[in-house]
Order: sequence, then C-alpha cells, then structure tokens
Amino acid sequence: MKDLFVISLALLFFGCGYQLQSTKKPLNLNISSISIPMIKSPSSSLGFEARLTKMIRQRFIDHSCLKIVPEDQADAVLVAEIIEVKREPISYTVRQGSYELTNSRWLKVKMAARLIDRRTGDVVWKAILRERAAYNVAAQAPDPLLTRYNEQRAFENIGRQLAERVYLRTMERF
Repeated sequence: MKDLFVISLALLFFGCGYQLQSTKKPLNLNISSISIPMIKSPSSSLGFEARLTKMIRQRFIDHSCLKIVPEDQADAVLVAEIIEVKREPISYTVRQGSYELTNSRWLKVKMAARLIDRRTGDVVWKAILRERAAYNVAAQAPDPLLTRYNEQRAFENIGRQLAERVYLRTMERF
C-alpha cells in the first residue's frame, strides 16, 4: 500500500510534464533588475496611474528577486500607458415611468504595456491589457461620495488584476 502511494505521488508530480518552479526569477529572461516608471495616463481619473504603478512595483517586490531600480541602472524597463477608461451602465431603475437611474456600472480600463531589454533595446513582450470591474451607484438616495468610493474600489480591483497580469507576463512569460 505504501509503494502504491509513493508511485501515485511520483506520477502526479513527474508524469504529466508540468514542473513546479519558483517564480522568483524570470523564465527565459536574464535580468536581475527592472525599472517601472510612472504609468502614463490621459485619464481624468486623477491618481489612478500612481496607485497602479505602486501596485505593479509592489507585486515585483513581494514575489520576485528582481531589484526595482532607476531606468538608467535597470536591465529591463516596463513601460505602460493607460489608453482608455470607460464607464458603462449595467442596470437601471425606472422612476415614475419617465426616466432611468443607473444602479451599477462597469469600469473598464485598457492599458498598453511593454517590457524592453535596456541592454539591447529589444521588446521582450508587449500587450494591450483590458480589465473591468463592476461597482454600485448610489441611485436610491443619490450620494456622489458613496458612488465615488465604490468607483475607487473598482479601480483598486482593476489595478490588482493588471499588476498580476504584468507580473506574470514578465516572470512566467504568459
């Protein structure tokens, strides 16, 4: 019985072709440092680019061995720009049959990003990344502060998703 368990465990870890791998260093990329300059944004959502830049940097600090350094000292530079921020209604409430109030909205963010090998100038990867998050609008008792708070939480959710995707593209190459 013990032998069967050991064989089953060995097949589980070695039989399917997948390997457990540390994500502390980039896969198939020889860099030890990265620069992550402030993300550019034409958006009217002030401060989002600073928070997103911080989230991406923090993701690399928490989960990799790469040093975050100024651009002139880095092996690679991550360049990103918010291309578009859109708000689209999801649901409505009809008031007295004459007009509609939005109950919830989609917040959609589109970002262009690329990793450049600073030593050669080659683009290691580039992508257009899209993320969205829903948030509630304070329609029953209109409260712009509550709606703004909900929108900020949606931005934070999108920021975490984008940070994860940039990190995985750089470290795991997918």
